[in-house]
Amino acid sequence: MAIRNIVESDISGKPDAATVTFGLGDTWFEIDLTDEERKELEKNLKQYISKGRKATKKGEKKRLVPDTTPEEREKIREWARENGLEVPEFGRIPKAVMKAHDEAHGIERTV
Repeated sequence: MAIRNIVESDISGKPDAATVTFGLGDTWFEIDLTDEERKELEKNLKQYISKGRKATKKGEKKRLVPDTTPEEREKIREWARENGLEVPEFGRIPKAVMKAHDEAHGIERTV
């Protein structure tokens, strides 16, 4: 026995549709469209999309956290203390300390 789900277009009622998500203002919408209908929607929005930019959620800040393990961060703190740099016991390691450590050890780190 096989169970088959058929998604029909919300516009034309044709089968083989897929869900398309888009937003306007602060509201997100979902609609089931055939491939042809989706292309038509994209064509109609093309001039706006080409001039627009991808948005982030309001209040969302991109976190710039170096890719380090807890053990690496502890070694960086030890190195900083040994070299007379101020570094907090817990929390974020200052960027200047990270930069000095990485330069001293030939590390190129991406954030």
